[in-house]
Amino acid sequence: MKAIVIDYPERKIILSSAFEKKAYTPRTVEYDRLIEVRHEFPDFKLDTRKFKTNTKQDRHKGLSYDYMRCFIKKYDPDAPAVLAVFEKMVDISKGHSKGKRYPTIKSWFLDRYPDYAEFGMTAEEVQEYRENKSIVSLRRSSSSAASAVSANPLKEAS
Repeated sequence: MKAIVIDYPERKIILSSAFEKKAYTPRTVEYDRLIEVRHEFPDFKLDTRKFKTNTKQDRHKGLSYDYMRCFIKKYDPDAPAVLAVFEKMVDISKGHSKGKRYPTIKSWFLDRYPDYAEFGMTAEEVQEYRENKSIVSLRRSSSSAASAVSANPLKEAS
């Protein structure tokens, strides 16, 4: 990832957000570098790099450990055994880095209960949810296929 990108056609100096935070503190290396770039391109405007996010993607907001426990207790006929596995996973995850704890357990839960989000919905709501979910997955698969093709134009299509 580049900290500073010069966009000549737009006449902009684009900064990463981490670099920008450091550059606004005097007497830092980043501050000095930004001053140098500003002297090289005095009429260019400063801008911060923006990232596009897919707002329609289902990120399972609200899926906490407590929610997972309650869901397992209510809807899994083999709840005591599954809860024992779940609690063991939570305990083991405490030995791993914080960035990998929750995603690993979330992945396990979603693999075991792929349709958990549909519980409590009416038939019409389930139909609408599935349609929206399939539209998003189609967009995601077509964009990844397009990027795979454009990523290496010299590679032969199989």
